[in-house]
Amino acid sequence: MINTAQFRIIGRIGSITRLEKLTRISIASDRNLKDNEGNWSTETNWNSIAVFSEAIRKRLSNDQIAKQGNQLIIEGTIQSSSYEKGGSQVYSVDLIAQEMEILSFAKSS
Repeated sequence: MINTAQFRIIGRIGSITRLEKLTRISIASDRNLKDNEGNWSTETNWNSIAVFSEAIRKRLSNDQIAKQGNQLIIEGTIQSSSYEKGGSQVYSVDLIAQEMEILSFAKSS
């Protein structure tokens, strides 16, 4: 059984892994939180996104675009699925990129 939904993530590139027909990109997105005493903290969530789109994979092969720390928006579908393996039910959730836009480039050090 496969279910799908949409996602939009705004974050910074962490790492990119290029395989033959798939590119995996890790994106760090921050969330600012205020505690009961009024102190602010930042929580960082890491998301691993699968990129099958040849157009996006080509853009991610450009070293200027694929630079760690660049901020971008990625939109796509969330696919959840389940299957049986060894008598147990296995669940999987994949984020599949369909659109990508660069928001800002990381500053050079």
